[in-house]
Formats: sequence, C-alpha cells, structure tokens
Amino acid sequence: MRKYFLTIILIISFIFVCPVLLQAQKKKTVNGESQIRVEAHLSENTTKEKAIEQAKINAIRNEYGEYVEQESDLVLNSGRVDFRSYGQIKVKGEWIRTIGVPEFKYFNRDTDNYPERWISCKIRGEVRKTVPKANIEVETLSGPGKDFRKQEFLSDENMYMYVRSPIDGYLSVYLDDGNRVYRLLPYRRMGAEKSVEIKGDQEYILFSADIKNFDTLADQIELFTNDKREINTLIIVFAESEYQKPILFNETVDVEGYISPRSLSKTDFEVWLGENRAAFTDFLDIKRQIVIRKR
Repeated sequence: MRKYFLTIILIISFIFVCPVLLQAQKKKTVNGESQIRVEAHLSENTTKEKAIEQAKINAIRNEYGEYVEQESDLVLNSGRVDFRSYGQIKVKGEWIRTIGVPEFKYFNRDTDNYPERWISCKIRGEVRKTVPKANIEVETLSGPGKDFRKQEFLSDENMYMYVRSPIDGYLSVYLDDGNRVYRLLPYRRMGAEKSVEIKGDQEYILFSADIKNFDTLADQIELFTNDKREINTLIIVFAESEYQKPILFNETVDVEGYISPRSLSKTDFEVWLGENRAAFTDFLDIKRQIVIRKR
C-alpha cells in the first residue's frame, strides 16, 4: 500500500512539474537588428561580430526583457544564475542558434564635423528563456596566479586563465582569432578527449607548466600577432553533463616550430555551439575578448 501511495505522489508531482520544464525549454524564433559606428581601430570581422552580438541582444531583450544590476535575486541556489550576460547587459533569455546568414549594410551619418561610417545588422535565430546555469568565474592572466589579471597582451607574451565553478562539471576552452577557432583545452596530450572534468569550488590555473591541475602536462599558450592591434575571443564552454566535441582538423607546425592547436572553421564552431545549446539546458559558453598588440 505504501509503494502504491508513493507512486501516486510521484505521478502527481510530475504532472505539475513537467509543464514548467517544457515551458522553460521552449524555443522561439525571433528577429533582431543593430546599428553601430565603424571604428578605425577595429577590423571588419571584429566590427561585424560586434554588430551581430548587439543584434542578438536586441532580439532577446525584445522577447524576454533584461535585468537591472540593483536586483538582489539574480543568484539562485547551488551557485546558478538565471540570466545570460552579454558584455554589461544581463538579459532573461539566451541565443540558441542563428537561422540563415546575418544581413549587413554600411551607411553614412552626417555629423557637425564629418560624416561617420556605420554598419547595420539584421539577424534571425532561435532563443529560449534562460534557465539557471552555473555562475562560472573566469579571468585571463599574464602569469600563473589570480593576481595577474590582464586583458591586453603583447605579441610573444604567455597567457594563462583562472577558472572556478560552484558545481562539478565539464570544461573546454577555445580561441577565435577572427579566421578560425582553435581548441586550447583539453590539452594536446589529452588527444580526442571531449572535455576535462572539474570540481566545484576548486580553483584552476590553466596553461601553466608549473601548476598541475590534471594528470596531463599543460600546454603553454604564447600569443602572437603581425598586426598593430588584434582582438581575439576566448570561448569557455561548461556543462554539468558531458558533451561531445566538434570535429577538429589536426594541429599544424610552422617553420620556426610553433604549434597551432587543433581547429575548425568559425561557421562549424557556431553550428556546434547551437546544437549543444539546443540539446543541453545547462550548456554554457562564456566569451572573453583579449587584445594583442605588436611589440
């Protein structure tokens, strides 16, 4: 009799909880647009990426709204938050995947002194109301310690990364240099590993040969540019459950012996991100931009 009663309780609970879960995971198709000024110090690719990001924010904000910093209920239990942060803007929804190709248009705006060059972007995609995700701490570093926080680097300078998660999960790190996306973690010696497992509340310093976070020796990351100023984007991927890695091309070695990690095209990477966002509600991709300057 006790087992039968317990079964009834579980069925009733599922009836009430299931619609809430389905509603949280429901995807919507939306449109967004943006207009930004073209800055002389930014490349065309960087300018378009910035316009795309603003158009995504516009689409999400129109559908779900945004948070204000003064709200005190953003951090939920168990180290999870129920918003997505895009730059300084916190919105109540998340971008799942882009449908089709973003549309760009350049135009001039007259000012009192001289005409300004602007770019507009129109984008269409799938979004979903944000469900609570891990509140990950991420810092880019110039040395193997949390006190070495840095976002601007010189060419030939080493980069490290600090990561801490409030909960157990699986981590990987990628770098987008504007042309291709390179996988930095798992390390080279880890082969075809999909991700690395990390423990909640534990501090990790990545890319340091002197700090052993995992069983494998860490790869050291040396940044390089031929340009006066270059912007790269780091993508930190985390999920509570293990996820598949994308198909990668083999690493390459130049004439001076420098190794470029395994990589894939930006288009294939975005498709991979979209598929994982759609499949896992706990899938999280955090972007951090770094600047590399020529010496």
